Amino acid sequence: MNIEIYFLLLLPFVGAVATFIAGKQNKNLAFWFAETIGIILFLLTFYTFITFSEPLSFDFNWFTFGETTLPFGIYIDNLSLVMLLIATGLGALDIHFAHDYMAEEKDQARYYAKILFFIGGMILLVSAKELTGLFVGWEFMGLASYLLISFWHQNTAPADAGVAAFLYTKFGDIFLFASIGLLFYYAGTLDMMKLNQPAVNGMISTSVTHMIAIFIFIAAIGKSGQFPLFPWLMRAMEGPTTVSALIHGATMVNSGIYIVARLFDFYVAAEALIVVAAVAALSAFIGATSALVQDELKKVLAYSTMSHLSLAFIGLGAGSLAAGMTHLVNHAIFKALLFLAAGAVILSAHHVKDLWRLGGLSHKLTLSAIFMGMGVLSLSGIPPFSGFFSKDAVLASTILNPQTYGLISTLTIIAGVLSIAYAGRLWTLIFAGRPRDKELYDKVQTPSKFWIALPLGAMAAATLVLGNYQEELTHFITKKDHIKLHVSWLLPFMMIVLSFLVFLVYYFYNRRPNLREKVSAQPLMKTIRQVLLNGYYIEAMITWFAKNIVVNVVARSISWSEKHIIDGAVNGMIHVSHATFVLFGRTHSAKVSNQAGAMLLGALAIVMIIFIGSVL
Repeated sequence: MNIEIYFLLLLPFVGAVATFIAGKQNKNLAFWFAETIGIILFLLTFYTFITFSEPLSFDFNWFTFGETTLPFGIYIDNLSLVMLLIATGLGALDIHFAHDYMAEEKDQARYYAKILFFIGGMILLVSAKELTGLFVGWEFMGLASYLLISFWHQNTAPADAGVAAFLYTKFGDIFLFASIGLLFYYAGTLDMMKLNQPAVNGMISTSVTHMIAIFIFIAAIGKSGQFPLFPWLMRAMEGPTTVSALIHGATMVNSGIYIVARLFDFYVAAEALIVVAAVAALSAFIGATSALVQDELKKVLAYSTMSHLSLAFIGLGAGSLAAGMTHLVNHAIFKALLFLAAGAVILSAHHVKDLWRLGGLSHKLTLSAIFMGMGVLSLSGIPPFSGFFSKDAVLASTILNPQTYGLISTLTIIAGVLSIAYAGRLWTLIFAGRPRDKELYDKVQTPSKFWIALPLGAMAAATLVLGNYQEELTHFITKKDHIKLHVSWLLPFMMIVLSFLVFLVYYFYNRRPNLREKVSAQPLMKTIRQVLLNGYYIEAMITWFAKNIVVNVVARSISWSEKHIIDGAVNGMIHVSHATFVLFGRTHSAKVSNQAGAMLLGALAIVMIIFIGSVL
């Protein structure tokens, strides 16, 4: 086995322990340990990438019980390498950025240890050959996300947000665990490469494969924040912004899309891709419309994450592995850029996140404004940035596929166009116009060029340069020759014109707050805004259902049954035993004549039974 693969798999977990121990002695050591390990992980991945020629497969057994063996292999191919480059590359930049962002945090040892553990979970997940190894990495990330989101657990909101993320994602994990059991029973293998083969698919009926595929997709919905399990994504904004960048850009949210992409042929055989596309289209629409009215900087990006991850799912659901995965890669880069740029603004503005208190910051945060603007353009699908190519390919895939043409393609186009609006609104409210809070504006400090601007610049350059290598990226992921992303130039031209108009409208909107107040004061607009602001009240409905149906009906019914039926039966046995004892006690006496009579009656009864039986 290649030694670098061993290091790549083990170093994050060993490094997490070492970072925690060193950080307890000196908090500065925690950063330097994490920074060094993050860079090494990226270099190991990059070395594997440049020396890669064919898939690396290593087979191990987790444990054997009788004739049952549970495998735990490693498989590194083109798809794995792309995901590894995203996780380790953006992870290293995120750690570098955290030097200043988390500088005031006292417990840095705990923070950086959790970050490395989180990256290690993602590395294990995308390197796993079987669903068993993937499930372990999946759960590692779930645990780490809970610990990171609730990092400031001494405050109520982050603690509740961590619990919410844990519960929402664990609901989906139940279905992934169930699908593993079903596949082991019906297919006899958990090897994801074999599950994609027609021979294995032919062993299982279409109805069973369809059910298993839906179960796996439910788990992906939870991890990637799709409808209806998306509320945890918004609650996760209570964690540090560096955590948001890592979770919403480089690692966790991508894992749901990765598992569908990894089992793409299985989904085709199960005829389940249309379900993926339909749920994703609805999620994209909800995310895009909700992002339009958010007042908090990170909440806009959270709903944007939901919407753009949906676009990647839609690409897969429309039957285009190329469109879905290239948009996943592009989204990971520009979304991590946007979150870290938002972190730079929040840090400079003394942790103010309210968009209506910001404004006019381009004069003081010029580099942040430029780099965030590049991220906005990529998210909006403006050429020559990478987001343009994959976003347009997803839209084209839905239009060209007869199954997704119609409502799904319409919702996808609406979400794509609205991304220009909410992204333009975000940048305009932060950087354009005049300062809305002069006192805050005067306190804004310019962030460090080395610790803050450098990682932003690297991501901005990546999203710009990668636009020129979309066909190469597509070819590398799909391993097919002569594949080309479908790009229609009419739609991008319309988007450029529309984006120009949107920027003008929002600039005027920014300069004329009285117009906004008049529009928002209308009863209908006020109602629509409240619905969008609260994410269509999906979380409220889930909370109501959990409280009134699950807790008040199901849980209380179970509690009543346990108390009155189960406990009643157990307690009743005491009375039954005592009554039996009393009954048989009355048949006993010390008189010999009584005992002899009882024996004679018993003997006669036995003789009668034998006689009747012989006659019959």
